[in-house]
Amino acid sequence: MANPLLPVRHPEKDLFICDFGEVIPKSDIASMEHPLFTLSTKPDTAIRNYEHNGNTVRIAPSAYGLATIHDKDILIYCISQLMAGLNQGETPSRKIRFKAHDLLVTTNRQTSGQGYKLLRQAFDRLHGTSITTNIKTNGQEVIEGFHIIDAYKIVIDDPKTKRMIELEVTLSEWLYNSVIGVLWKNPQKCSF
Repeated sequence: MANPLLPVRHPEKDLFICDFGEVIPKSDIASMEHPLFTLSTKPDTAIRNYEHNGNTVRIAPSAYGLATIHDKDILIYCISQLMAGLNQGETPSRKIRFKAHDLLVTTNRQTSGQGYKLLRQAFDRLHGTSITTNIKTNGQEVIEGFHIIDAYKIVIDDPKTKRMIELEVTLSEWLYNSVIGVLWKNPQKCSF
């Protein structure tokens, strides 16, 4: 019988540990009720509308399709980088800069040319997925339309190989406010 899990491509790596075991996410129930990511591996272009207890969420994909559950690990990596900055006493910023290879290794992705190509496609889906909601973030209700990430920038090493070496991701204000609200309320829960 074949192993259903992905192979461990990079067995020697440092992992970010964020223990939210004791945090009760009562205030974030709305985002858990309304899935922002698709489980499909094929482009999913269906628009989703959710409404419950006065909370509304509209999720609209771009022509690239809705962000997938596999794209979510990129957001987790970005949040871990945000947390690393906070732990080092830096002022948190929505703009996060890191090495493409580090992201691929940490998220157990291929580091081949195909891995970088798939990473680019993931950024297109994350940037293209549009969300409109009235869900409270960081204690404030705002009706807002935004993308999961506002922008991304890829720094290319060599124009011939098109190998990406550095990435810059600008998180949406909504996502950033959600993360900062949780981290500032529970700073002892996240560590490396």
